[in-house]
Amino acid sequence: MKRNHKSFYEGSSLVSVLWLSFAVATLAGCGGIVLTQNSDPPPGTGSISGTVMDDSTNQPVAGAIVLLEQLDTGGIDRVIKSATTASDGSFAFSALPSGNYDVVAAASVPSGDQATSTYAATVTFRVPLGATVNKIPLVPEFGNSMPNGQPADIAGHVTTSGGGPAQVDVKLSALQQAAPEGGSPVEVTIPTFTGSTPDITTTVSPTCPAGTACVNYVLAVPSSDPVVGTFNSSGTTYTIPASGPVEVIYLIEGRAFIHGSNGTPTCMPSSETAGPVVPRGTLPSRIPNLAFQGCQ
Repeated sequence: MKRNHKSFYEGSSLVSVLWLSFAVATLAGCGGIVLTQNSDPPPGTGSISGTVMDDSTNQPVAGAIVLLEQLDTGGIDRVIKSATTASDGSFAFSALPSGNYDVVAAASVPSGDQATSTYAATVTFRVPLGATVNKIPLVPEFGNSMPNGQPADIAGHVTTSGGGPAQVDVKLSALQQAAPEGGSPVEVTIPTFTGSTPDITTTVSPTCPAGTACVNYVLAVPSSDPVVGTFNSSGTTYTIPASGPVEVIYLIEGRAFIHGSNGTPTCMPSSETAGPVVPRGTLPSRIPNLAFQGCQ
């Protein structure tokens, strides 16, 4: 089933230069691939704002998570900034460098009587500086076998080693595939909800495999495919995926950093993915465990 929604634009002209938040992966001496991180870009003066609404009630959604993302050289939409919507469903990002951005919104919020409402992620591609993206629709999880509205929990295990146990900081992301109008599919970073542990540190424990440090993790995510639209100055059209029995697929990515370095890559390679993980559907699902070796 497909439905269209219009969202109107107030803002400045399109700016075409993309700032990439992560540099190109570089070949290591032993033939592996290591991700290197660019320094933060200079602050800009641009802004992007908008409102988030419940598609079924047309009411604002307070407490929704909104991620501002840009595509890196590996085809993954990386988080540049994040915000939480106010009581009127509004959000705003400021001090942005030149470029186009993708806005990703999702929510898992109390809905009264101790119930929870969880919404599929909505992706608005190619939003220019100065845009106000009004009435971004959040669609309650569709085709969901969990009637209590709770998000799906994806749980796994991370091990790190480098000639022995190595304590490492790991940044985890839940990725789903989506495509802008007329463009190729990309992996979009999906917001994770309360109870998630996206930032973890491995430690030595009797429960770890021999010669490793380890830690468990959980990511609470929507159990639906994303709703997708591509920004248009005359109104953004959003497409809701079919609500029938379909597989909802995630990839789990982990990026490893030297413990306490606040962003210096480690391990060989320093980025790993696991999946496909299927929180709803009939496809076989891999346990999303990650193993990093050659860590400093």
